[in-house]
Amino acid sequence: MPEMIAILMYHNVGEKGRHLNVSPQGLAKQCQMLQRLRFRVMPLRELAEHLHHRQLPRRAAVFTFDDALLGVYEHAAPILRRHGWVGTVFAVSRRLGGETDWTDDYRHRVMSREQLLALHRAGWEVGGHTLTHSYLTRLPPEDARHEIEQCRHELEELTGAPVLSFCYPYGDWNDAVTQMVREAGYQAACTVRKGLVKPQDNPLTLPRVHIAYSDGATGLLYRLWRAWRRTR
Repeated sequence: MPEMIAILMYHNVGEKGRHLNVSPQGLAKQCQMLQRLRFRVMPLRELAEHLHHRQLPRRAAVFTFDDALLGVYEHAAPILRRHGWVGTVFAVSRRLGGETDWTDDYRHRVMSREQLLALHRAGWEVGGHTLTHSYLTRLPPEDARHEIEQCRHELEELTGAPVLSFCYPYGDWNDAVTQMVREAGYQAACTVRKGLVKPQDNPLTLPRVHIAYSDGATGLLYRLWRAWRRTR
């Protein structure tokens, strides 16, 4: 994949609520495969720096986890740590320590403030995912802006570090929302649009590779191939 980067999209890691999950065994096999193929793994903020210079490294990937769900802390972090890797976790700042109220199939537990801070201290990137996981294009502009800006402020207060990455809840965005994200100070933002990242891509509307519950190493390879076919 010359000059293309795969942003891998995950939610939870565990056995329950499979619509939003991958299994720990599946994630472990995917990591082993990426390591065998000598992929370079980086947080999203590092990808944003490469995009700024319009140059991307070969054979690189970013692990992103939407919603800061508990299984990421309990399962994903230890699996990635075995390979010396970290990911980017997008937190809904007003739901930390609670449960998801935006999923239909199953209520997922959200990691606590202390657990999110522990990930940050272990080298993980903490990104914004709004205050309440709202559809931003359906809100009045002043409310959407508050969801975007205040989330960043609260996460920066928690971590003591700049929050530079964002993820649109439900993949819901338009030009006005993207401008709000830019004005809030974010340097990169993920959508749910499928594909690989190219050097000329807008850093605030980045595509990703969707990972499903049943995907192991072979499933990930297939999804990377499909994304490459879609992007080239």
